[in-house]
Amino acid sequence: MTAQAKRRFPEVGREQGYRVKFVEVIKDSDAAKLISDPMRRAILNLLRQKSMSQSELAEGLGLTDGTVNYHLRLLRAMGFLRVARKELEEHGIMQKFYAPTAYLYIPDVESLPKEVARYYYPVNIERIRGVLSGGGEEAAKLRQLNKDVDELGEEMARELVKVARGYAKREVSQGEGEDLVNEIYTKALAKLNAVK
Repeated sequence: MTAQAKRRFPEVGREQGYRVKFVEVIKDSDAAKLISDPMRRAILNLLRQKSMSQSELAEGLGLTDGTVNYHLRLLRAMGFLRVARKELEEHGIMQKFYAPTAYLYIPDVESLPKEVARYYYPVNIERIRGVLSGGGEEAAKLRQLNKDVDELGEEMARELVKVARGYAKREVSQGEGEDLVNEIYTKALAKLNAVK
């Protein structure tokens, strides 16, 4: 690579795995609506493990480059993604590798308008169903409440936001936040059971 290219693209050649904000609670309705799309959430989930190019994402998700490009532009414009590094390929094309600005995004459904919060109802229901179907003492306590799954899902979403706020200043290396994600979910479940 030429010296001119290095000056023009200072991110070229940097290693992956840099640190990112661990969790971001989303209160903005436009941002929450944007990441309510399952494909955009899938893109963010892939990128939290490692930086990937548009073509790698397209291949991994079974989408066209054009479709992935569309989603990447929206996510970057709203501040969910950044270019982690650039690499100059042999044929002279600069390849961009994307990374999320946070490892985990949690929408604060309480602060969102109902027309946006409703996008997360299915996610909340599936989340609580996963908890209920799992083993463990906390899941057993939750099942004993005999509450509607919708109601439990909403309550769990509220507890996740409360717990996540305590992690707002933490950073993790890209690909190394799953233990903290599990910790947040475990604490939220324990709080949900303690409230009852």
